Amino acid sequence: MEDAKLGDMPDDGDMVRSWIHKLEAPPKPSESVLDEKAMELKAIGNKAFRAGPEKYDEALEKYSDAIKICETNPKLKSTLHSNRALLYLHKKEYNLAYADTKIAVENDPGNGKAYVRAGQACEKIGKMKMAMAWLNLALDRADTRKAKSHAATLLKKMVEEEALRQQSVAGKTKIPISQAQMQGMGSTTALGSDGKPVQKLMSTEELKERKAKFDTIVKRYNLNALEPQNAIADYLTGLNGKVATAEDFIKRFPMMSVQEAVDFLSWIQVKNHVYYLY
Repeated sequence: MEDAKLGDMPDDGDMVRSWIHKLEAPPKPSESVLDEKAMELKAIGNKAFRAGPEKYDEALEKYSDAIKICETNPKLKSTLHSNRALLYLHKKEYNLAYADTKIAVENDPGNGKAYVRAGQACEKIGKMKMAMAWLNLALDRADTRKAKSHAATLLKKMVEEEALRQQSVAGKTKIPISQAQMQGMGSTTALGSDGKPVQKLMSTEELKERKAKFDTIVKRYNLNALEPQNAIADYLTGLNGKVATAEDFIKRFPMMSVQEAVDFLSWIQVKNHVYYLY
């Protein structure tokens, strides 16, 4: 991706994923006196940032000074740019925040916070496809469970807000569904009394309905991209022939609701185990 302002970029999730795939692993860090000084400046910047808006300018100065002298430690450089990106997000300078997240990921492709903050910057500018691409990449590439969990929470929130917006535009009222109701809708298994998959007839309309729900979920979470496709394939093949349940599925893919997992898995089970009636 060129160094254009975020607001001037097309809202293209594939562009984000293509750029990430081209990144190479950073070299191993070596000891440096300047890097030690950068660590000290980072600590001062963190303290100023936590003190609140009145200290944001001081925090920005310390982070920027640390970045200038950080020479041989790409992970530290990544952290510094990621921290400064968070500061820019708080200052509502989203183009600058996005630029810093890209440098952070270039220096450490496992920096989950940088992916999340890139997604947040994209969301603020209204680049929803890019935002979801960054958050999906965080689910696959972040080096901490905390960052993955944060990405999943934000991704789910974005999807819910977009659904509400579309319903509002259409003049419809959202009907809340309780977690208990969602768990009771549909079937997450396709096993008979003998422990083998049940073969049942489905009408063309039933088949089309399940496929439509599946396609909606794939589009909603950008699941046609390589990373989520591989993650889902690895999960399903790792079951060794067992039937996936919605409850287990959302533990691995927490951005989905139980009902979304039911709808997603139902179509996969249809493809594998069900005869169709035309």
